[in-house]
Amino acid sequence: MSTSHDLINCLPELPLEPFEVAGTLDRSDRGPFLTIRPHKFPAPDPPTVQTLAPSKSSFTIRKYFTQAIYPRVICFYPGDLLVGPSMNVAPQPHPGRDRPPTDIVALAGQERFYKLTSLKSVPFHDPLWCSVKYGPWLAVATETESCIFGEPSRWDFFIVEVPEVSLVWFGNWNDMPAYPSLQVTMGDLVLAEQQFSCCSGFQWCPTTQSCIPFSVPCHDPIP
Repeated sequence: MSTSHDLINCLPELPLEPFEVAGTLDRSDRGPFLTIRPHKFPAPDPPTVQTLAPSKSSFTIRKYFTQAIYPRVICFYPGDLLVGPSMNVAPQPHPGRDRPPTDIVALAGQERFYKLTSLKSVPFHDPLWCSVKYGPWLAVATETESCIFGEPSRWDFFIVEVPEVSLVWFGNWNDMPAYPSLQVTMGDLVLAEQQFSCCSGFQWCPTTQSCIPFSVPCHDPIP
């Protein structure tokens, strides 16, 4: 038996049930390995447009960076890839290391290793090597203002390292809906980019440096 098999056999079995709260362990679309496929949630319906609500001439799109904690699980057959320094620096055993931690914030930045011997009651010929890491991950939140006065902004959120984890909602940043196994640093938004655009029926006029109605000509500046 190879050294890699010896190392894998010494690892605890990956406990699937706690991770299936976040999603289903299945083949990844981004590589030849197994990972969590997060549960899909339908996007919320846009807010109802008020008939008499006045329209704005322009709106702003703001992109923010923040941090998120979420279990990234990767399982694959490693061959002899584990024979090297990567496994030699594996973290020391923790109490209850055969179970996912309850305080995932405290575990952020660490990586745990498991083996996976079967999936959906079907055993593997050789156990898979699994890595579980909670982050913290870089996440992107994009706020798109509405062109109707009084209507809430649309928010789009995703984790860069785990783009399958994404959310859409309307309202404010603090209105982000709950997402299984996801924790976001809500008070730590960093503005990364800001873009101004004209609303429907308006055009950008360099002369006035503003959005004006299509029916209003944009005259050249007076010399």
